[in-house]
Amino acid sequence: MNAFDENFPNLKILNFFDLKVDCNKLDSKAKLLINKKYKLPSFSSMLEEDDAAKVYMSWSEKGLFFIFDVKANMEDANTSKLSIQDYKRADSIEIFIDTRSLKTKGYITKFCHHFVYMPQDIKGYRAKEITRFRLDDMHELSDAKDLKVDSIVKPKGYILNIEIPHFSLFGFNPHEINYLSFSYKINRYQMYPIHFNVSSFEHNIEKSPHLWAKMDLKK
Repeated sequence: MNAFDENFPNLKILNFFDLKVDCNKLDSKAKLLINKKYKLPSFSSMLEEDDAAKVYMSWSEKGLFFIFDVKANMEDANTSKLSIQDYKRADSIEIFIDTRSLKTKGYITKFCHHFVYMPQDIKGYRAKEITRFRLDDMHELSDAKDLKVDSIVKPKGYILNIEIPHFSLFGFNPHEINYLSFSYKINRYQMYPIHFNVSSFEHNIEKSPHLWAKMDLKK
């Protein structure tokens, strides 16, 4: 390793782009189906990560919809001794959303949200909002009962079906603002996490909304 390598971190190429991704409107009253129309691109090769997840995302006036199809070792996963604060040590999915995509703000605003979802119960929780607002942007967090989640758990992975209702997304108004910022982190028990466009090894994702991908809400 030379002096240049020692002084500069191994920053990924995605750090230098303002990423924009299309998010198609849900065209059915049924739950979001696994369909290539809603499938998000994978940047695992650029982030030097396992390509071990397929993620689908859609929107409607009722809120945001996701399916996470994740490869993980669920046979060894044991959440019985964990609390909800230990979600990063368990199999869980963190979803980050800024309903106004305030890219010029390098900090959390009242329009930002940080949700965590689990394929298995942790002390009675399957979903929870854990956003940490600044004092002047403080408002009530979403009720866990409003965060809908269904899961199919298998020995080598799981599928998580998630619905975030519009009233849990402060500032969400797709009729007037047809975009938002989004990212995710998939935590895996005793395995490396999987990210969308920002690596938690290089950035504190929950505190860096300016790095989240901009999602264009397509009709």
